Amino acid sequence: MGKRILCIDTELTCWDDPAFQKAQTLEIIQFGLAEIDLDRFTVSRSGSYYVTNTRHGISKFCYDLTGISQKTLDKRGMPLAQAAELMTQKWGVGQRWNALVSWGDERACMEPDFVAKGVAYPFHNSLMNLEDYFRFSFCQKRREKASLKSAAIRYGVEVAQPQHNAEADALTLANLVMAMIRAGDLYPALKPGDDL
Repeated sequence: MGKRILCIDTELTCWDDPAFQKAQTLEIIQFGLAEIDLDRFTVSRSGSYYVTNTRHGISKFCYDLTGISQKTLDKRGMPLAQAAELMTQKWGVGQRWNALVSWGDERACMEPDFVAKGVAYPFHNSLMNLEDYFRFSFCQKRREKASLKSAAIRYGVEVAQPQHNAEADALTLANLVMAMIRAGDLYPALKPGDDL
């Protein structure tokens, strides 16, 4: 199998009170992944894992934003360690030859929950933050917002629905990555069908 680009997104517990949220160790409630096959230059698969929350229930704000209910997590959620094992075994998130891309500093969001639950962080250390790259490369004003949606619109990429669903956002990110490669704005030496 050739090298791949794995696009990763997470949804975490959240509240409409910024001060309360800042004081919490947020819990991962969903992982989303989308895999780019560089030989065929297409999204070869996507998927998601719901993760059981143990510290806080799902707030109304979080449900309204993500569509993830406590009932969904109670029924379909799995322990964080199980999700980490599945992503390691089935997706290769720890293998350095698989490029990892996220929108935002996902490690800073994810790692505290792994630490709090005593679970080894499964992703290799070269997780690329495409949001920073996009903002530094293409945003003219220092405070200009660099959202996944605005970047997708810039490149003519359809925004997968529903937004703030980890699998849908990972799919949007994967299609954005391919559009940026085609435009020569990301991995400029890489052409469709080439390897990293």
